[in-house]
Amino acid sequence: MTKKVLLAFVAFALIYAGVIHLQVVMTTRVANKAPGGGEAEKPSHKVYSFSFTKYGADGAKEIEIEGDSADIFTQNVLLMNVVAKAYAEETPVTITADKGNYDKQANEVHLKQNVVATTQDGTRLLTDELDIDPAKRMLATEANAEVTKDNINIEGKGATGDSNLKKVKFKKNVTVVIQDPDNKASGPTVITCDGPLLIDYDQNIAHFKDNVVAEDTRGKLGADAMDVFYNKTSRRVSKIIATGHVVIENPDGNKTYSDNVIYLADEGKVILGGDTEALYFESQQGKPQELF
Repeated sequence: MTKKVLLAFVAFALIYAGVIHLQVVMTTRVANKAPGGGEAEKPSHKVYSFSFTKYGADGAKEIEIEGDSADIFTQNVLLMNVVAKAYAEETPVTITADKGNYDKQANEVHLKQNVVATTQDGTRLLTDELDIDPAKRMLATEANAEVTKDNINIEGKGATGDSNLKKVKFKKNVTVVIQDPDNKASGPTVITCDGPLLIDYDQNIAHFKDNVVAEDTRGKLGADAMDVFYNKTSRRVSKIIATGHVVIENPDGNKTYSDNVIYLADEGKVILGGDTEALYFESQQGKPQELF
């Protein structure tokens, strides 16, 4: 009796295993069938999550990269949905992009499409392409770029900067818009130049080169070169030093020419220098004339 029960159990187990095997085979075949009955196209690759951290010779962290990749074992890793953190100091700049690639041997990162870099103090860079050099702690792009911090917005063609965007250099076709936070109705101050422009956010100064023009509702100032000083507390232009073929034009169209000019915004004074005798401009009411 016991033998019969045991044989029956073994037979049942074999039949059950056969049914399961048949089901697996049928399921695999059905899964490989296309809706029309043909063979379904097999996936060409899989997508893996990629994460990498690079340290410098001094042990300091240089860069962190995360993204999706089809092949993480190649020399040049192609990435999608990229999130990178580039370190210049202890606090990194966080950079996102739709696509990118990481060259393991050269230790370089190239990002493209909807690239946005944001620092912890709120500085923001937008561009279509960006190269990251972790060892040099530098960011660079040859494309159009835009940098925004506080009430200052800068646009230009080609830009380089350190990894925390404390210093940024624009190569050409530069436009800077400075909005007065206390009087937005008066309109912004707009400064343009052929370039380059170097802005130092720590020192609150911007150096403009070639065909520089600063303009607002109070007048226009043109020069070969211009240093613009920024008051971080009031978030307004505090002083402008213009040199080379300086032209001052008021809203009435009157022009004054000089070799160099110093504009003191807090005092509302314009000082002419060079071949022109230094003097102060005053309004009809006896108050210093405001320019910018």
